[in-house]
Amino acid sequence: MWAAIKSALGGSDERRVAPRVSAIGTVHVDSRTYPLENWSASGVLFSGHDGRLAKGQRFKMRLEVQGDRGLIEFNAEAVVVRLAGDKVAAQFFMIDKAKKRIIMDYFARLDAKR
Repeated sequence: MWAAIKSALGGSDERRVAPRVSAIGTVHVDSRTYPLENWSASGVLFSGHDGRLAKGQRFKMRLEVQGDRGLIEFNAEAVVVRLAGDKVAAQFFMIDKAKKRIIMDYFARLDAKR
């Protein structure tokens, strides 16, 4: 399946299905706040991790990102896909459908500008 997706997206070595974008924002996990490094329609990369999360772990987060039309805020369930130093890469597992539409519209506008 991934080979088909990779081929459809141009066959590069990039493993991500959705392009990532650097952004100003924060990720809230439990009572802790972490700076957002980048994000995509499918997940986030944040820094400042202190070892509380493990690869494969599901967790709840609140994401606040400065978008092109103001602040994009939403709650999500995610799973940790990679840990590197103090950075955590997580893939969204569950997002409210209305918020998912806002996120998809945001990335569609960015694609249109490229």
